[in-house]
Amino acid sequence: MNKKYLWGIATVALLILATVPVQALSSVQDFNGPHYNLNIIGVSKDKAADVPAWSNENRHTMFVPLEKKTNLYMTEGTNFAVLDANGCNGTARFQLAPGYYEVYARAVGTPHGKVNITPYAEFDTDGDGIANVSTTDFYLGTISLEHTKKPVWQRVTGLFLADVWLWNEDGTLYDSYTNTWIFDIPKLLAYWWDYDNNGCKVLQVRFYPVNETPVVENT
Repeated sequence: MNKKYLWGIATVALLILATVPVQALSSVQDFNGPHYNLNIIGVSKDKAADVPAWSNENRHTMFVPLEKKTNLYMTEGTNFAVLDANGCNGTARFQLAPGYYEVYARAVGTPHGKVNITPYAEFDTDGDGIANVSTTDFYLGTISLEHTKKPVWQRVTGLFLADVWLWNEDGTLYDSYTNTWIFDIPKLLAYWWDYDNNGCKVLQVRFYPVNETPVVENT
């Protein structure tokens, strides 16, 4: 995709939610190999306050509204951890272990449930804790994952890979990064998924460790 695409599309197209296909499965991926499994569970509002797993320190689950948007904030730390499992209040937090990963996801649960995921990032180039002007072109833009009769794993590694341009206040280029793992970009202030749930009961996400930055074609 042309990196200036988002700036040049017609005004009418801005009114349309554009989704892109997820990447094909890697032919060399060992799905029985070591990985971390995260379950994002959609719950109805009247059940949200009664989920006992929120207090489980070893949980691999987080909970989001069944029919609403949630921001899933992600950081990098010493190990994988669900830092805030309750996404029913609008935000949840997940921590990745250091390193690089091939990432796969599939929607399961109630048939025809779907979720749209859009990655976002903010950067703090002057150290004041406030996001500065940047352009971030993720290798997967908004993606749509939908439950089918035979759910299959889809490669979504591109949600963590981006081309980034950081700009000074005067409009000059401060720095840029190409095909970069999002947590390798200095000055990263926040990275999150806009998780727009449309009846998806369970999204399973798997993280398979790899030795170097994955290669994903920019869509």
